[in-house]
Amino acid sequence: MEQGFFDPLYDVLSEVILQTTEPEENRMYVLDAGCGEGYHLTQVRQRVMQASQVPMIGVGVDLAKEGVMLAAKNDSEVVWCVGDLTNAPFVDRQFSYILNLLSPSNSDEFHRLLADEGRMIKVIPEANYLRELREVLYQETPKTQYENHRTIDHFKTSFQLIGKERVQYPFRLDQEGLASLLQMTPLAWGATPEQLERVSNLAGMDMTIDLVVLIGRK
Repeated sequence: MEQGFFDPLYDVLSEVILQTTEPEENRMYVLDAGCGEGYHLTQVRQRVMQASQVPMIGVGVDLAKEGVMLAAKNDSEVVWCVGDLTNAPFVDRQFSYILNLLSPSNSDEFHRLLADEGRMIKVIPEANYLRELREVLYQETPKTQYENHRTIDHFKTSFQLIGKERVQYPFRLDQEGLASLLQMTPLAWGATPEQLERVSNLAGMDMTIDLVVLIGRK
């Protein structure tokens, strides 16, 4: 991520927030639900704060204590919490925006936490996300294909879909970046040594980043 893997996505997310924030708002509260080590929220917040006069109060929550501790060390300007998304430690209708990036969600709890005029922003993979990696790992098997229709349909049953934006671009990973990606993505979890050996040849080649940003409201 520090090499810019998700930078175009951060630009889109910050623009969505900037375009939908009312000028008369005194401040906006943004929750990253499933924040991990906090990099996504930090990057989005930096972009919003550079372009907006409305202060953005960032809050990140994740069940992984180690990730939250790392987030707190890296960014002291955000409130970081260890908590369960099925029972988040926040009062009702607190957040102007909820971000849920490439992580599990809990629609009922998000409904409770989202302000009446708030926005739910969920990021999910699109069909070509990390296509090169899938093809090398799972040659000629159904795992090389990915569909997100059920996830989108579920989102639409939980929220009113008011926007949908596809974010697609190539990104070239060096050997170190590829190793980090293999640790991060569930696609490689449980891969055999032979599969990982094939993946090593992808270093220095373009990887397809293909994501969908879903924007909803109650």
